[in-house]
This record gives sequence, C-alpha cells and structure tokens, in this order.
Amino acid sequence: MTPERTRALAVVLGVAALASYGLLRFFAPDDNPPPKPEAARQDNEIRGVEMRVFDKTGAPNLVLVSPRIVSPKRGDEYLIETPLFDVVSDGGARWKGEARIGRRDIGADRLWLEDDVRLVGQRPSRPSATITGQRIEFQMTERVVLSEEPVAISQGDSRVTGVGLRADLTRDRVVLQNDVEGVYVTQKRRG
Repeated sequence: MTPERTRALAVVLGVAALASYGLLRFFAPDDNPPPKPEAARQDNEIRGVEMRVFDKTGAPNLVLVSPRIVSPKRGDEYLIETPLFDVVSDGGARWKGEARIGRRDIGADRLWLEDDVRLVGQRPSRPSATITGQRIEFQMTERVVLSEEPVAISQGDSRVTGVGLRADLTRDRVVLQNDVEGVYVTQKRRG
C-alpha cells in the first residue's frame, strides 16, 4: 500500500468513525429523562349508567341509575353523580331513592347517599312514605338503609323526626332510634 492510499484510508475511516459517533449521540437516550408527574390520576369514568340486580325469579329488584360514575384506578369506591335507585320489597312496595352525591364501596357492597337524600316508599294498600336526611347508607345486598344522623319520615299529614335510622326495604319496616318526635294523623275511615 502506498502512503497516499494509507492517508486516504485513514481519512475515510476517521470520517466514518465521526459519523458513527454523531449518529449514536443523536439517537441515544438522554442522560436526564424528564421527571414523571408525581400526582398523576387515572380515573375510570362511565356515563349513562343503569345497573340492574335480579332476584331468583329473574325480575329486577334493584336498579341503580346515574348520569356519571367515576372510579379511581386503584380503589374500591365509585363516586356516583346524582344516584337514583329503585328497590322492590317482598310485599310489593317500591322504594325509590335519590341524592346529589353517592359513593359505592364495591368490597362492602354499600352505597352512601349524601346531600338532600330522599327515599319514597310507594305501597299498594297505603299512602306513600318519604324518608329524608343528609347522609344515609344503603346496604345493597340486604336492602337495608342506615343512618346515624337526623332524619324525617312523612306520610300524608304525619311527620316524625329522629336521630338514627334502620329501614329494611325488603320487609317494609322503618325504625327511628333516638330523639323521636312527631305528629301522626290518622286517616278518616270511609263508610
């Protein structure tokens, strides 16, 4: 090999080495990657929800409706916007519930209703009854409503208030637990 060829080969190899180094540096990952966001939330959102629970005969005995349900990615609790639910009791009474906010705990199968909670029981042989309060827990499997806060029950012209509530919606039984006060107006008999 002649000295001119050796120099030309050295120049070509030098240019190729520089080009390879430049390409490696250009495509290599950064030494300091951008920081990951600390409080990134990934919520699951469902819109236009209607959940139905059926009894042994195949008839729906619980319906939960909401325009929007949001769930944190790693949580067992759903936040429910303006929940509405409908429960049918053994005696044929139908209880409809509504609130501004609801939270559903999947693990415990509970629904907490908050802000202007209203339960209306429509019975075939009696006038409807309305239970109102600010915070009520609904145990979905047992169809039991519980509260430790002030509630009111009204039926026609009658109104009873108290603190603490236990209502079995399948058996159509309501018990106020403490500080019970009210007025009960009997219905006039026809005849």
